[in-house]
Amino acid sequence: MIRSIVTLLEERIVLLDGGMGSALIARGLESGKSPESWNVEFPDRVQDVHARYFAAGSDVVQTNTFGGNPFILAKHGLDDRMEEINRAAAQIARAAADAACTKGGGEKLVAGDIGPSGLLLPPVGNADPAELEKGFGRQAAALAEGGADYISIETMMDLNEALCALRGARATTDLPITACITFDRKKRGFFTMMGNTPAQCAETLAEEGAVAVGANCSIGSDAMIELCPALADAVSVPVIVKPNAGLPDMEEGRPVYRQTPADFARDAAALGALGARAVGGCCGTDERFIAAVRIELDKLAHQDNS
Repeated sequence: MIRSIVTLLEERIVLLDGGMGSALIARGLESGKSPESWNVEFPDRVQDVHARYFAAGSDVVQTNTFGGNPFILAKHGLDDRMEEINRAAAQIARAAADAACTKGGGEKLVAGDIGPSGLLLPPVGNADPAELEKGFGRQAAALAEGGADYISIETMMDLNEALCALRGARATTDLPITACITFDRKKRGFFTMMGNTPAQCAETLAEEGAVAVGANCSIGSDAMIELCPALADAVSVPVIVKPNAGLPDMEEGRPVYRQTPADFARDAAALGALGARAVGGCCGTDERFIAAVRIELDKLAHQDNS
């Protein structure tokens, strides 16, 4: 029987996966196309991404559903297929996890990925919190039906939107839920778009029932090393970090990330030493980065046990 993410986080530093969007682009995803549509159109290509992350050493992969909520899918005319798309995504990741386990890769988990709605809540925008909660809840339920082991809320720029997602998922599933916020580095420290501090976000999300809290995207691994202690010191629940591969340069209108897998992996190990219980990669990372982090985390575990 597969153990809970909660148990794994207690036992060791859990290695998550890396970026999904760039991997799909490399496999032919066209600009402006919904990445989530590939869960029903090209499931084999999506499963290949998951399989490569598991082969690189990931303990967990996230479903291809970052924009799988009804609000984002509506922009692509796919909101009426929301449940189908999310169920398929979880089934694809579950198949990859089961195959990796069969190959002797140990326990492999599936995180049902929930990203932001693209809408703004008051006082900045006019999105209805109740509608966001309902939409995120529907997405979480479909991910659970498809076989996700837990729900992963990530890249939330607004703490209140993260709370909508968390409450919606709690209302429709019994799965554990993790939540990550994205922070910008300012002169006075790290803040969300709405001005919340890392400690405020971590404490609030943990109080609302998140089994682990953390940060992802926006910043590179060097900045995440500065941010991580503020999260770890604020809460007793495990902390998750998924930095980008540095800050990108723009070339022909597209971001290019310069950090090497080796440098990223060294920082990931440092994050583990600072208290992070789950590490992975966000924008600019692929299976090479995850493989490099796997080596460093194994070294760290050996040192701890020696």
